[in-house]
Amino acid sequence: MSTSVEPAAPALRIARWKDDAKAAVSLYYDDGTDSAFEIVVPSLLRRRIPGTFYLCCGWFEGDGAPKLERWGALARRHPEIVLGEHTWGHGGGTSAGGLADAIARNGAILRDMSGLPPRALLSFGRPGGCPWTLSPEEEAAVLAAHGEVLRHGFGPENTGGPEGLHKDVGMHAFEDARAILDRAEASGGWEALLFHGVGGDWIAFPAADHEKLLAEIDRRRADGRLWPGAAIAVHKYETERDAARLRPLPAPDGALAAAELAFGTDAARYDEPLTVVAAAPADRDSVAVEIADAPARRVAAPDGRAVFDVAPAAGSVGIVLR
Repeated sequence: MSTSVEPAAPALRIARWKDDAKAAVSLYYDDGTDSAFEIVVPSLLRRRIPGTFYLCCGWFEGDGAPKLERWGALARRHPEIVLGEHTWGHGGGTSAGGLADAIARNGAILRDMSGLPPRALLSFGRPGGCPWTLSPEEEAAVLAAHGEVLRHGFGPENTGGPEGLHKDVGMHAFEDARAILDRAEASGGWEALLFHGVGGDWIAFPAADHEKLLAEIDRRRADGRLWPGAAIAVHKYETERDAARLRPLPAPDGALAAAELAFGTDAARYDEPLTVVAAAPADRDSVAVEIADAPARRVAAPDGRAVFDVAPAAGSVGIVLR
């Protein structure tokens, strides 16, 4: 007598990085240089790779106002162009009050230009080459009070290309930048690359090498090896992921599996969708996913793995796979 065996119910997990990539990388561009606008932005948009541009709005007053507004116009139209905090005038951090004033004024303009609500989180890039005597704890307290997050560490930073003054250190060419991508994949972690000028302006990285870097990131993203995320997006994802809990539930009749995804973060500020991965049964090339009370949607599972996003919510949401 033969017996039929039901396919095993899929196990669900929260992906370490968006789209279940092996690692994450962020691209930082400091100071709002003309070369970043003219060379970097078109390349990022063509490949749909995000970049974070850290601006000092005080540098664009008066005759420079149109250059600031063009950054805002880009950020409002293109999610790949993300504006970050770099203080009002690239000033130092020698008092909590001074830093608070510099980022409150700058941050309000950045949020308004980007079309973000007043409470939206911003990534903060500490200006270099200026005095900084605040302790990490003092700095963190000021940033938290103003809805800003110190950006993830980077390195080695670009120090001027092959003709720069620091030829033995830093990120001068494509090979140096590729090594940082390799390091991210090897660790499964998050790495960041910092640029100022690209093909011009100051501390310039070669434009041709930057284009090669974007092509390499694009290839690794297509292979599922790398998630290129804006600084604040990766911070949000990492924070949400570490605070979330995925609990199996009894599956309804006819369903493959069910679970409850509980969020431990403020969904108004931490709004980056989390990626959930389900190991689909071997006889399925797709599964239907129901999230909360929303209609089911089909998710492909060509390699026995269904990957889908869940938007953060207050409390928890239910997930059913059929």
